[in-house]
Amino acid sequence: MKSMSVIGLVLVLGFALGALISPLRAQQRSAIPAQATCYVGEGSNAACSGNSIYFAGNTSGIDDGVWIVRIDGETGRISYRNGKKLVTLSEDQ
Repeated sequence: MKSMSVIGLVLVLGFALGALISPLRAQQRSAIPAQATCYVGEGSNAACSGNSIYFAGNTSGIDDGVWIVRIDGETGRISYRNGKKLVTLSEDQ
């Protein structure tokens, strides 16, 4: 009978302690650090991928009329599509 009362006391104390612990303290912290994300406005014809923001458009109904501009969020470099490759915009352009 004594062991039953000890088990009951442990269970009651466990439930009481569990009810008193803040849920935020009970949650585990994420091992993955918070990553910076990029945000673009709705209707801006822009998309985010990693640290880059892409703007795209089409001035005609064919693929040759597609233009793409990429802005690197960390360095501020601007690249544009020239044919099939992205070319970094230089200061003198």
